[in-house]
Amino acid sequence: MRKFAKISAVLAAMVLALAFVGCKDDDDDDDDPSVVTTWYCTETDEDDGSVVTETVYFYDDNTFKAVESSEGVNVTFATGSYTGDTTKDGNIVITIKKIVKGALDDSDSLELVDVPAEYASYFVLKATINGNTMSSIDGDGELSAWIKK
Repeated sequence: MRKFAKISAVLAAMVLALAFVGCKDDDDDDDDPSVVTTWYCTETDEDDGSVVTETVYFYDDNTFKAVESSEGVNVTFATGSYTGDTTKDGNIVITIKKIVKGALDDSDSLELVDVPAEYASYFVLKATINGNTMSSIDGDGELSAWIKK
């Protein structure tokens, strides 16, 4: 009986030791950034009358992604960085670093390309957050109103 108790104790210690060795580190530094806030606006396309929804995802690493959706098709049309806190009232600055090529050359290309240096200041947007709304002004001075999701 003593022999069985010693063997059981050794086996239990081995199982416990293997359980700790077998656990991997759950902190993964390669994780994608997390969404902090999401804002959207909906408008009607002047050319064909279709409803277009633009959604901007702000991430915790101060990057963003802007997606345009129409008739079940989603296209990432801009990415970049931002400064400011998108969770509180106040001002933020959005810097578009990549945009669909078609926005630069009036083509149908949806390829994301770097914003050319000569247009860089045009693609810096100022926005103001007030509660569940965000107002932004683009390089043409056009005002857009966004709603928090």
